[in-house]
Amino acid sequence: MPGEAGAVVLTIVGSLDFYTAAAFITAVGEAFDAGADGVRVDLGGVGFCDSSGLAVLVRAHKAAQRDGHRFTICSPGHVLNRMFALTALDTVLDITTDIASAPNGEANSGS
Repeated sequence: MPGEAGAVVLTIVGSLDFYTAAAFITAVGEAFDAGADGVRVDLGGVGFCDSSGLAVLVRAHKAAQRDGHRFTICSPGHVLNRMFALTALDTVLDITTDIASAPNGEANSGS
């Protein structure tokens, strides 16, 4: 039931790409299915992200928003922040500099 689990933190280490995107979206879905209000994705350990990685972040964001959940990207490094800016995803996705500043719970109506 939403509201019981609060926010779940998913920590990604290594690559978020074609080879890992399916496992990522499965983990996000399982967190919401288990009752999490929100998912915080810690990208601090990601050294590589391709277009599949960006696409799966957008897909997870849209699914969360559709279902009234919060999906927050946390701790992206300089390279990922640059990718988000170049693709204008920094205007669409909820991005914070660290886990502690990530909002908890239900999504806002923006984005």
